[in-house]
Amino acid sequence: MTREEALKNLNLPESAGKEEIEKAYQRMVRRYPPEFHPERFRQIDESYRTLTSLPFLLENLLSPTLKQAELDPALFSFSPSLSDDCLENAMSEIRKAFLMDYLWATPPAPEKKVKPGQKR
Repeated sequence: MTREEALKNLNLPESAGKEEIEKAYQRMVRRYPPEFHPERFRQIDESYRTLTSLPFLLENLLSPTLKQAELDPALFSFSPSLSDDCLENAMSEIRKAFLMDYLWATPPAPEKKVKPGQKR
């Protein structure tokens, strides 16, 4: 989204400053709440972020470059470096630790019943 499009979405002139952008955003959010106008609210919010957020602006400026660059799927593929025996041993240890925790867990203390009229 360009600056011109963002200003148009917020109904602002080209010379709008930061305060005018803030006021226009608040006015438009009240007019188009997300519960009733989700698509319009998304446009307003994106316009506001385009005009005020440096990271968002940089992301938008760099995104065409990132989209054009082709990523090699081989960069994201991996093979497990652990052998099956190693994984089985690890799972066995986890099962053993879980069983020990389960068997040796202390039961919760029983609640003492208080009779009517008795102090705690």
